[in-house]
Amino acid sequence: MRRIITRAGFIALALFAMTVMALVLHTEAPSANAIPLFQGAKIDPSTLVLFQRSCQNCHSENTQWPWYSRIPPASWVIAKDIQEARSHVNLSHWNSYSVDEQQDLLTRIGSAVRSHQMPLPRYTFLHRDAVLTAEERETIYEWSRAEKKRLRAAEVGED
Repeated sequence: MRRIITRAGFIALALFAMTVMALVLHTEAPSANAIPLFQGAKIDPSTLVLFQRSCQNCHSENTQWPWYSRIPPASWVIAKDIQEARSHVNLSHWNSYSVDEQQDLLTRIGSAVRSHQMPLPRYTFLHRDAVLTAEERETIYEWSRAEKKRLRAAEVGED
């Protein structure tokens, strides 16, 4: 009887190990249909690169899923975080927001980045390349102010 239990335990452990290895070694092809960020906005390439590097993984449809995002419970936490981030702002759907919503989002983006609320420390702990310098934070803040001003001017011009 003990031998049967040992054999069943070994088989279960082997199946578990193979499943974990399959999850870890599974690679996803990069998305060929990457959705541009801030469609309709006026953003210079150097500022856009900052958003791509530090924001798009959570706040767009262009998420690069790390290997550990396929292993529970990390997968649950990451999926929840990304869903929540996209509910605040999805940079891939920028042109679907009204002008008023865009202005509000620009205010929130500038404030969150300037006050070090974004990117989240738990994200930058694992993604060191997403850390923003003081100068980069100021660049994003200044861009958000300039874009908000441009949107207001365009609204006035339409009236």
